[in-house]
Amino acid sequence: MRIELPISKSIANRLLILQAIHGDELMPVSATLPEDVQILHRALCLIASSPHCLIDVGNCGTAMRFLTAYAAQLENKVTVLDGVERMRHRPIGQLVDALREIGADIEYLGEEGFPPLRIKGCILDKDRIITLDNPQSTQFVSALLLIGANVQTDSTSPYIYITQEVIKQYQLSPFSYHLSVEKDWSSAAFWYEYVALHGGEITLPGLFRNSLQGDKVVADIFAHLGVHTEYAPEGIILSPIAYSEASNSPHGGRPIAAQAASHSKILTQDFGSCPDLYPAVALTCERLGIELHATGVESLPLKESDRLRAVREHRTDHDHRMAMALLIAGYEVDDTACISKSYPQFMEHFRRINTLKL
Repeated sequence: MRIELPISKSIANRLLILQAIHGDELMPVSATLPEDVQILHRALCLIASSPHCLIDVGNCGTAMRFLTAYAAQLENKVTVLDGVERMRHRPIGQLVDALREIGADIEYLGEEGFPPLRIKGCILDKDRIITLDNPQSTQFVSALLLIGANVQTDSTSPYIYITQEVIKQYQLSPFSYHLSVEKDWSSAAFWYEYVALHGGEITLPGLFRNSLQGDKVVADIFAHLGVHTEYAPEGIILSPIAYSEASNSPHGGRPIAAQAASHSKILTQDFGSCPDLYPAVALTCERLGIELHATGVESLPLKESDRLRAVREHRTDHDHRMAMALLIAGYEVDDTACISKSYPQFMEHFRRINTLKL
């Protein structure tokens, strides 16, 4: 089956901020794009049209962090940023402190260190060095880089690399870059999960080995869980890896779950640079009877849900990645609307692949 993934919201949201900062036309956004991209696009349009505005970012942490830095450097603009109740418990103090170091005027309207925020835009001293070591979120670093702040960090996250590369490529080609935004490797994780648990062959156009996205490591992770990735000119093709119990050589015929489970009983993985892959990987391991030794999971309780608990208790908690991972693993899900945050067409694709399977 051929599945058209959404574009990378990580890349698209960085591109939108750069376009707004440079006064360029924003990339077109439609209802088929991830909701997070739509939220940021609407917010930037509203800020541009009004000297004083209230922005509701919902549960979009990227918008909250990027807009905090963006609004801080807009002279004569006052912006209030708020979101859902969950957003009011997601820390932002590290970013606010960093921005205040270079002159930002930001006020907490609720609990110290958390949204909502009232931001009075002003001239920032962007030449002053900001040191942001061990950031709670690498998006704090990215938010500062996008506005041109002189930030130094000890983090080597692939998400910071994405930011640096998007800035570089945008400077080279500001008017055409949006035409080549990559498809989303994070969303591909759920189809890797599908092939690992149910077999079949899935083609995902627009994903490539030399992607900017750190979540391309999903191909390496799922190679240990019974999924082969073929890199083709148009994208990738996922298919089961079959192993002989006697010789461990490839063969066909046995159910994929049995193949993967007999091949390896333990998977050790550091999710520090790929936390969004955790739900799909963890639930795949659970279904295949593979023991997952996960490190680098400190940020997971601060995501759209507490993903460590959500995986353990099979809860959606209005978290898009939890909903998709649970559905493919065969669990009941009480909220599918949240999936549009990153992958609006997922339910259509999920129904279609199940129909073909029948």
